[in-house]
Amino acid sequence: MPGRLSFDRVAAIYDETRSLAPRAMARVLAVLVDELHGKRVLEIGVGTGRYAVPLQKSGIRVVGVDISRKMVEIGLAKGLRDVIFADAARLPFKSGSFDVGTTNHVLHLIPDWRDALSEIARVTRDMYFTVIERSDRVDTIKREYDALVKGAGYDWSHPGLHEKDLPGLLKPDFIMPVGPFRETLLADSTLNELARRTYSSQWDVPEEVHRKAMEPLRTKWRGKEFQLSYTLEVTFWRSERLPEIAAD
Repeated sequence: MPGRLSFDRVAAIYDETRSLAPRAMARVLAVLVDELHGKRVLEIGVGTGRYAVPLQKSGIRVVGVDISRKMVEIGLAKGLRDVIFADAARLPFKSGSFDVGTTNHVLHLIPDWRDALSEIARVTRDMYFTVIERSDRVDTIKREYDALVKGAGYDWSHPGLHEKDLPGLLKPDFIMPVGPFRETLLADSTLNELARRTYSSQWDVPEEVHRKAMEPLRTKWRGKEFQLSYTLEVTFWRSERLPEIAAD
């Protein structure tokens, strides 16, 4: 599918680099299991089943859609089921096939993300939701990396729109906050993730630019810790309203 970013290349390390802390994930899942009880759910970008597997094991009916076979293979090994390989902007389902639709950390990878939202509106009867992190994101190491490569002449932006920016385009119908949470993180873990080009924004950075960006970051952050404070928001819109975003 032209223009889409497949996560095949980082499938093996995706969960360890993208997962929420266990306590935060447990709290979010408790909210979702309660809210989705008895619903038929469609997850676009189901990947390794980070949300779908525990929801399915809790009795929620979830059907997943993805384009990355390697990501889904890992999900299947964890117990993921009911997955279809398809394009988010051209879903192979009849109108109103699901009660609820969701995407999580996916829309920024899809150039025609408005079409994807329109498709979710078409195939769902009730709600669309996403889990948004609100924080001071002292993910400053990643931000510093981005600034360094931009300063070296490499400037890149994701082809789509981050879910966290959706509320600015269309006011949510309701938000269920979860948290706050506080964590102490090891900077070396983030340095290792950056060194391995874990993030999609790094994949096309020229090697020389990448290497020179890593040098000052290692000098500054190696062996240190940093604090992260954040709240998670399970954010809902009525499906019928999603075309309002697509029409903008």
